[in-house]
Amino acid sequence: MNNVLKIIFITFLFIYPHNSHSQDFWSVIESPTTKNLTDISFINSNTGWIAGDSGIIIRTTNGGTDWTVQSSGTFNNIEDIFFLNERLGWAVSYEIFPVAPNYLGTLMLTTTDGGDTWLNEMYPDTNLFLSCVFFVDSLKGFMGGVGSTILMTTNNGNNWAKTRTDSTLQLLLPVFKVKFFNDDPDIGYACGGFRDIAGITWVTRDGGFNWEGTVLAPEPFFDLTILNDQKTICSGGDLEYGSSIARTTNQGMNWLYDTLGVFGLSYGIDQRTPSEIWMASGYSEKFLFSRDTGLTWTPFPAPENTAVFDIVFTDTIYGFSCGGSGKILKYDRTTSSINIIQNQNFPEEYILKQNYPNPFNPTTNLEFGISEPGFVNLKVFDVLGNEVATLVNEKMPAGNYNYQFSTVNYQMSSGVYFYSLTVNGILTDTKRMLLLK
Repeated sequence: MNNVLKIIFITFLFIYPHNSHSQDFWSVIESPTTKNLTDISFINSNTGWIAGDSGIIIRTTNGGTDWTVQSSGTFNNIEDIFFLNERLGWAVSYEIFPVAPNYLGTLMLTTTDGGDTWLNEMYPDTNLFLSCVFFVDSLKGFMGGVGSTILMTTNNGNNWAKTRTDSTLQLLLPVFKVKFFNDDPDIGYACGGFRDIAGITWVTRDGGFNWEGTVLAPEPFFDLTILNDQKTICSGGDLEYGSSIARTTNQGMNWLYDTLGVFGLSYGIDQRTPSEIWMASGYSEKFLFSRDTGLTWTPFPAPENTAVFDIVFTDTIYGFSCGGSGKILKYDRTTSSINIIQNQNFPEEYILKQNYPNPFNPTTNLEFGISEPGFVNLKVFDVLGNEVATLVNEKMPAGNYNYQFSTVNYQMSSGVYFYSLTVNGILTDTKRMLLLK
């Protein structure tokens, strides 16, 4: 490519709007229900549960290929579900129109066999509505709900006691999520609030006995993800101002609140990598994702215009989201393959080779070399500079790589395309390839 063409092409990259991440990693998979699905709990990439309206709970043990509907014992909506391992699980539901012997309040669901059987029991405090559940181990767990209430058990739920939440918070707003840091069970976070009143976060550093609260926003926070022992991000929003987040980088000592200017309420949040964070933004039918640990966010439509209510990544390869009308979405990076080229010395500089075969239809190989570890982007553009696909978007070790690019999942007509390699935000090279159908 001559210098003039390269300058024109680079200009197009900045002027023309384009998708910032390949949507082809997400796909709608078969679901056994048409009821709204609102909450997910996975213990690994194969085994997980999804719950939602009218007491629906479904389970997969093969990564979402097949699902089994479980009998929850209730027709009320499941507010939250959590599994510690393949056997032990908990869920909470509201008893709003009770039939004796039940009464107005919270219905607690427990299982010791992976959900094959669920045992139901009313929480003894009437009129206390609990909306989330989390267990640190088989004995110690937490529930959160109205009145800024965070409950703790140390005997597998046989007894529950109220923890101490910050007495300076007199708003008594609901708690929507409680989570603890896997590597240090003394560190935990909670979030909640109410629309047009306040969004609140809490942090505990003594294993959940005492919680320090901070009022941050005029709208609630619905979910949170703990990135490490210092960093946590909460997601929320309202219909007027759209999605919002709160971030801390010092274990909740200080928080930074930000509205994102994107319509939707971000009900679910999770991390795929330490720097790549995703949110599910409800009835706006879109995801939001960040490549820089929540500093900037980019929206794009969810597949099949799905309203998405929760999201979880089991690892950097697989993820799941759930939403309206029983929709289940799966994130699968194996749908596009990148291979390490063995038995070659590390390159002395960043290298982007000419694709082969060229011309091609429908598959070609894109080889590149990374001289030192860095954050790598490999993208394909059309002749107008519109992004066609993001093939690589992650931190990679030094080495030589081959990406087998197939146009099968892309709407690409015959013609000239360009592919570019960017490392640590710097464009290293761009080459041209020809698709002939």
